[in-house]
Amino acid sequence: MQLIEPADSRRADAWLVLCLIVQSVLLTNSLGLLPMWNDELFTVRAARLPVDAMLEMVRGDVHPPLYFLLAHYWIRIAPGGESLAQLRLLSVVFALLATIALDRLWLKHAPARLRAWCLALWTASACMLLYSRMARSYSLQVLGFVVVCWAARRWSEDLGSWKKLLIWAGSLAALMYTHYVPGIAAWAGANLLLLRNARGRSNRLLIGNGIVLAAYLPWLMTFASVLAVWRAKPGLLLLTGNSVLETGVKLAYWVFSFFYGEAIPLWMLPVTAVLAIPVVWLLWTGTRTARIWLLPAAVTALIGFAGVAGWVSYAFGPARMLFLLPLAMLACAAGAHYHPRAGTIIAGALLAANIVGIGSYFQAHNLLNIGYLAPMDRIARDIAGSSSSADTIVLVDGPNLSGVVLEYYLPGFSTRQIFTEQDAESARREIANPAIRHVWFMRNPRDVTPDHLLERLETDLRQSPEFTPQGQLHPYVSFSPTHKALMRLMNVQVSTDWMYSAWEFRKP
Repeated sequence: MQLIEPADSRRADAWLVLCLIVQSVLLTNSLGLLPMWNDELFTVRAARLPVDAMLEMVRGDVHPPLYFLLAHYWIRIAPGGESLAQLRLLSVVFALLATIALDRLWLKHAPARLRAWCLALWTASACMLLYSRMARSYSLQVLGFVVVCWAARRWSEDLGSWKKLLIWAGSLAALMYTHYVPGIAAWAGANLLLLRNARGRSNRLLIGNGIVLAAYLPWLMTFASVLAVWRAKPGLLLLTGNSVLETGVKLAYWVFSFFYGEAIPLWMLPVTAVLAIPVVWLLWTGTRTARIWLLPAAVTALIGFAGVAGWVSYAFGPARMLFLLPLAMLACAAGAHYHPRAGTIIAGALLAANIVGIGSYFQAHNLLNIGYLAPMDRIARDIAGSSSSADTIVLVDGPNLSGVVLEYYLPGFSTRQIFTEQDAESARREIANPAIRHVWFMRNPRDVTPDHLLERLETDLRQSPEFTPQGQLHPYVSFSPTHKALMRLMNVQVSTDWMYSAWEFRKP
């Protein structure tokens, strides 16, 4: 790549500052816009614990400890407020640092036009906005990945340098301690890049990898247990009954989220379809300009997708793959730079689509993943305001709703998550207890439990002579036109127009 002239460099630096200002405004605006969801609750609880207890908590889950250690100390030094807001702000800080790292480490010597397009697409990324405002490690993973890629490139150019070896090994170990998927994927991709320039220095590669492995020894047994759980393939929420089709759904959702975000008004759906092929062309032409990176990047993406697709449902894939977003934005920017006429039109349309997505996101209505819209705090306030914990039981649709978040907001209340027939029968026995005078029942209108046991339980409660006839429905969030259109397209049947609602039953 050609070097930037001093005047161009000053303009590019000014563009970085402008992008950081815009990104700061977007990322910090209404941090409490979306309700807390269950993974964020895990972060809040872990960060509040003493370090020893926190390490045991994350060791028992599927996460390495670095992000949680940083979160633990951050809430002790961050500006006052609720832990959730403080931890979301921490994610914002990591996102801004990732922007600086992307520019200073990847783009500093890139052509000015390419650099400007990459920063513009990155700053206006609706996908980055969504996941950089959550109390999770996603933006830290992005930051770590950017640094690891930079360190691998520098070391590949001078494998004899011990300093560059140690920087690569240290940054990779930090990424491994942040999250397993980007760590393993980046490890594999970096080694492919490094092998191209080994030329008799393979011993240096062995030393570098040995240092990473040695640094990871304290967590290696935990990592082995995570692999065992991953191989067991936990039950996931599926849209199809076919594993090949489900993989296709996950891949399509990941790509869609990366390029358009996940808050799409109805009228934008045909626009995204029209843009799909031009955007893929832009991405492909951009990747071809850096052939040395093509195979390492492809292997990194493949390993990352395989790890994520085997662990989470389609709706949660883009968050776990966010570390690859800088590569996608850089490839699109390269396509726009090296094909000025067509590239500018396509990249400009992609930029506009993301700006529309950002506007839709701040309306908090058209998010494709409805789990991020669950108003458990509002529901909890209504329950606590009109019920007594002494005579109330709260039933929650286990597979679809964040029952643990509702429990968090309802201390003292008996909250039961319904997953199985045994759970439903246990709930029926509790309801039959004369001491229980009040029942709240929350469920998603799409029943995914075996034999539709939630629908049967709701019908039994509404028809029970013990309760006030029919009960009272409390609606909270309705399906948007986008949700309804996609459900019709996928032939998904729901029982009501309310995405989130609660039935209230009282004994006379």
